Amino acid sequence: MGNMPIHVLGDSHAVYLKAAAEGRLLGRRRASFCIVPGATAAGMRNPRSLTDALGRFRASLAWTGPRTLHVIQLGEVDCGFVIWVRARRLGESIRAQLDASLDAYAGFVREAQRMGRRRIVITAATLPTIRDDAPPGAVAHARREATASLAERTALTFDYNDRLEAMAAALGVDWADATPDLLDPVSGCVAARFRNPDPADHHLALAPAAEVWADRLRPALARHDAWLPEELARAGLRRLRALRAA
Repeated sequence: MGNMPIHVLGDSHAVYLKAAAEGRLLGRRRASFCIVPGATAAGMRNPRSLTDALGRFRASLAWTGPRTLHVIQLGEVDCGFVIWVRARRLGESIRAQLDASLDAYAGFVREAQRMGRRRIVITAATLPTIRDDAPPGAVAHARREATASLAERTALTFDYNDRLEAMAAALGVDWADATPDLLDPVSGCVAARFRNPDPADHHLALAPAAEVWADRLRPALARHDAWLPEELARAGLRRLRALRAA
């Protein structure tokens, strides 16, 4: 009966998942995408954000269905920029801003669940790659207000993902994390082979990142693919009973 379709929502780092799907690394299945560069988890509480990520995500959910697996990729912008800057501007702790980001993220997932989109995979936030001595680039320039070092941004992302995993469990959704595959065990940061060839580009190298994300998503995909034929059979039986009763 085929594999369950997927719908990917996220910031620009969702491109790794798109590449995996388009390269058939996730099997033969329909895939759709709503990718909003600059989208943040914190922005899921703000319908008037510059990116309009919340509005665009809501609109994309309106045309998916309960038999679609929704894969969400958010958090890199939060851990690499937003949390640091908002903490400084508002005179709050990093912890308070981390909590606020996760609360907004959880609120969006609950909203999706209320819409009947209960088949969800939350993916770990992408680790930062911009080095402290990186050449000037568009992203580095835009994030210059955040003065945290690469080590500090990486440590915050680890903390964020630990909390995100617990949040996924509490919400009853799947969790996928490619972080262990991306790490250099010596430096504790992203390994060289996953770094973008352009040192000013904060995205991971596309092909290897797509491969490891495909590996990490396959268990969740297999579980939901196994459910689909059973659900379709049950739905067919319900329709048959309704016709007989008419």
